[in-house]
Amino acid sequence: HAVAPYRGYVAGGTPFEQWDNMPLLAKAQIFIAVGMLESYGEGAGNPAGYVHYTKGGKPGYYPPIKGRVGGQIQFNLYDPFNWFPEQGAESKARGLKSEILNGRAAMIGIMGFCSEAKVPGSVPFLHGIEGFPHYDGNVMIPFSNDFSLFA
Repeated sequence: HAVAPYRGYVAGGTPFEQWDNMPLLAKAQIFIAVGMLESYGEGAGNPAGYVHYTKGGKPGYYPPIKGRVGGQIQFNLYDPFNWFPEQGAESKARGLKSEILNGRAAMIGIMGFCSEAKVPGSVPFLHGIEGFPHYDGNVMIPFSNDFSLFA
């Protein structure tokens, strides 16, 4: 990079080290943006006809966001330019199942990488990769009782 992407950036760092080096406000921006999308998806936007999946609605349904916030949002998150044709119920059900299974596999994979980085040999498949980065920090520090945002 000709210009560092954020204060504290260290070239060649592992993802864990890069997260540790990010300023608190950068992390807060990420959590706030994801939290806003999650709250809208959980019904905080309260679009007409929306029923939460725990109350009989469709699992995996994310209400359209185009035109919200006083018309400021001009695109939906999925298919913002309407390039994809409408799918049938069977295709949507297959896509939902694939998304759920892929999401579970991704979560297992991420935890595998975290485990191997912290405890070498804990994931035999990854242990055989030469140069797999080791992490000396604590990935669970936000959940510990001595965590402070201002330390």
